Order: sequence, then structure tokens, then C-alpha cells
Amino acid sequence: TGFQAKYSIISLGQGQGPKAESEIKEAVDRGCWVVLQNCHLALSWMPTLERIFEALNSEKSKMHDDFRLWLTAKPSDRFPAAILQNGIKIMNEPPKGIKANLYRN
Repeated sequence: TGFQAKYSIISLGQGQGPKAESEIKEAVDRGCWVVLQNCHLALSWMPTLERIFEALNSEKSKMHDDFRLWLTAKPSDRFPAAILQNGIKIMNEPPKGIKANLYRN
């Protein structure tokens, strides 16, 4: 039913890594979007995600043009630099000052 059938959202943590890997593989073939939320909670799974990134980069010709992978995370010193370097980063920082924070919605 429309776009809803073309994306999946997975909150990482509590053993969700294998499900995320499966969803990514399917999305690569079908041209779907995958959103992996809370990557900072699954730092032990990040090496697996790095390997997935490497495989995706080496097989770009087999990747569906509509495939997208979104990651959300809080800042972490332990987050793999290779993952950060291979994507577009969008940051949402709170405004500075109490007054600006009050007007933020």
C-alpha cells in the first residue's frame, strides 16, 4: 500500500542486528528504504554494519537505484568513523540559550 510498503524501521538493541541485516539485504534488491534507529545502543553490532557497507560499496551495480539506508544515533566516540565517512550527515542541534529553546517546537 504505497510508500509504507517500501520502508522498514528497526530500533537497534536487544538482538535486532540480524533482523536489520536481513531487512537491508531485502531492501537492496527491492529498492526499499531502511531506517536503523538508536545505532549508539548497538555499538557491538557496528563492525557487522561496517562489513555490510563494504559489501554494498563493492556491489553498487547490483544495488537497486531506490535503495536508501538511514541511521540515527546520538553522538558517540565509539561510533565507527568508516560508517560516518560513507554517508551524508544531518545533525539536529538544540538552539543556544534558554529563550531560543523555549521557542523551539
